[in-house]
Amino acid sequence: MPLIYLVVFLGFFASALVSPVLSPMFLHPQEHGVLASGTSAATRAFLLGVAMSMMRFGEFIGSPILGQVSDRVGRKQVLAAAMIVTALGNGAIAWSIQADTVWLIIAGQFFIGFAGVLLVLAQAEVAHWSIGSEKTQRFGMIYMASSLAYVFAPVLGGHLADKKYLSFASYSLPFYVAAGICVTCVLLILWRFPNSGPPPNAGQRFELGKGVREMADAFRLVSFRSLLFVNFFLYLGIDFVFQFNPVYFVQKWEFTSSQVGWLMSYTSVSMVCAQWLLIKPIGKRWTPRIITSVSAISLSLLLVLMITPSQWRWLCLLLPLIGACMAVGTTNMSTLLSDTAPVQSQGRMLGVAHSVRVFGSALLCFCGGILAGLAPQYPILVGAVASSVAGIILVTGGERQRTAADG
Repeated sequence: MPLIYLVVFLGFFASALVSPVLSPMFLHPQEHGVLASGTSAATRAFLLGVAMSMMRFGEFIGSPILGQVSDRVGRKQVLAAAMIVTALGNGAIAWSIQADTVWLIIAGQFFIGFAGVLLVLAQAEVAHWSIGSEKTQRFGMIYMASSLAYVFAPVLGGHLADKKYLSFASYSLPFYVAAGICVTCVLLILWRFPNSGPPPNAGQRFELGKGVREMADAFRLVSFRSLLFVNFFLYLGIDFVFQFNPVYFVQKWEFTSSQVGWLMSYTSVSMVCAQWLLIKPIGKRWTPRIITSVSAISLSLLLVLMITPSQWRWLCLLLPLIGACMAVGTTNMSTLLSDTAPVQSQGRMLGVAHSVRVFGSALLCFCGGILAGLAPQYPILVGAVASSVAGIILVTGGERQRTAADG
């Protein structure tokens, strides 16, 4: 099991390493020539949104396909192949930055997303070897490994791209380093990753439209359908934070990649602390529905507050609160989904919820790029509205349940 945690940490470290780079690379015309110097701010923001959305669209398409393939040939082989594709995608983006080829950056983002099944397959492997409370503990270790990667990697990646700190820094360097980390993951997977043997579904026929049918089945369950909408809107708000906070920092205060990296890591620290200190005690006092509702509405208010200060130093107070709301909200949202889904179809239903979330994230990145071209605060405001909608749906749904129970 320690090797699985290490692979998850390294895989997410590679992803987090490049997270502070895209926004300044597209939006700072004086620092790089990927886009012509005369390119308008609106066009830059739009192309940035396209590049970010391609990764999510790739994940939306690739996850059900690679999931089925792993059921036929085994998780170890698929995971190794996926990390190879991720390494090639990062290498292609690094080269395209040096060659000023924007379309290859966008294509590289798509293939990285398509191969983004590390967390899903790692969880499946842990579930294969674990039972009862041991499974829950090991799942927690996987999430902790991925969260810790986002504590350290954005700072390192931001500095690797900022010439103000390193003379050899460049926007392509973090992608080359990420590619190298992915290659290391491949070697570790091939060397010692557990091999669970012939999968039980190896004889099943491959069905390209299986994911669409499973999504339709999930929406037919009335109680679960409402939570799918909650999950959709909640993660719209959260993904606006992760995807467009860096854009806002660059547009509003002209942050460099290293400054963006520091603030992203700062937010991640608060998320890890919230997981350690808050989840258990508040879970003993309130239900997941109440906790998720409060977290969603609080996140909405905090996002509105975030765009009001004229000095960026106020972010030092607001970002930890935002991170805590996201950590508490996502954990309890997962519990709420699991508690509502039928026992015999937990994995399938949670997979559908993930697909809905990823599809929403892809749309928000595309539309968010257009909104950011109009005004830096618009994407954040849309995220605030989405979070409030999630909270309102949960509150009204809870009222209806209590009314029905009293009747």
